[in-house]
Amino acid sequence: MTTIATKIALSVIGATGISFLSLTPARAVILVEPIVTTVNEDILKMRDPRSLGPDIHPGEIIRYGVPDRANNLLNATGRDIASLVFELETLSYSNPDSTPAFDNEPVEWGDVNGDGKIGFSNTSGLEDIFANVTIKDNVITYSGGVIPNNTVFYNLFSSQPNLSPGGGIIPAAPPLPADQDGPIRVNSYYNAVPEPTDILGTLAFGVLVVAFKLKRKLK
Repeated sequence: MTTIATKIALSVIGATGISFLSLTPARAVILVEPIVTTVNEDILKMRDPRSLGPDIHPGEIIRYGVPDRANNLLNATGRDIASLVFELETLSYSNPDSTPAFDNEPVEWGDVNGDGKIGFSNTSGLEDIFANVTIKDNVITYSGGVIPNNTVFYNLFSSQPNLSPGGGIIPAAPPLPADQDGPIRVNSYYNAVPEPTDILGTLAFGVLVVAFKLKRKLK
């Protein structure tokens, strides 16, 4: 009888302990997902695309906040874009004024739109431009496609939970022209399709190197 009573008491204590543990809030991971698609016609009706001008060179880092007030982008760099690279600069996020409050929560790339993939659109009418999305640590790279010069495309960032200013978790942003983007910081840059003159220059340099080595061997 004593043994049975002891087992029952231990079971009750164990269950109570588990209940208390289940009430302990776990650290929430904040997921961020970008998409790169063809033009968003709905937004195009509301406002003009934002231009990426010739002053933005390949490899030049652009910093901004997400979730963003997404817009169509015009590739006016003078180059065809061969790949886009995004790096999470914010790897943990704290905000005591949010609802709920965030305390050093980890931030990582993830499937926000619930389609089982990271970095691809599930919205009708938006066609993915790049075929490949690779993730290594806090860097996500789009490749296997081209955004020709003078082409309009759409680049959206979303997060789970939704950290858009005024979206119900963090306070609204001040009125425009103040920054309307979210608190997660992202670095981005593009790689351009090599121009024919660059390819010819590289080939010519390679031929000279080979010829120089052959000449040395002949000597």
